[in-house]
Amino acid sequence: MRNAITKKQIEELQNKQVALKLVDIRSPQEYETLHVPDLINIPSEGLNNRLNEFTRDNTIVCICNHGKERSQQAAELLYNAGFENTFYLEAGTAGWYEAH
Repeated sequence: MRNAITKKQIEELQNKQVALKLVDIRSPQEYETLHVPDLINIPSEGLNNRLNEFTRDNTIVCICNHGKERSQQAAELLYNAGFENTFYLEAGTAGWYEAH
């Protein structure tokens, strides 16, 4: 299983100008309801078909509602496809907005 990453760690990477890709892997309907800023929406069922949107030097963070099964599975899929720097957002979208 891939590692979790926190909102604070993401902000630190952004401040260091790390090549970071935040990927909301939920459905477009879930995404429209509430999402983390500055990310792309690629529903998990279509992730395999869009691997060309990533580069090996990207740090990729998969995001779902609560940082559980879906984002963890998506991060694992990306890792198995050769993207070594993959994570899932701890506590997901809900946690992003609860964190201070």
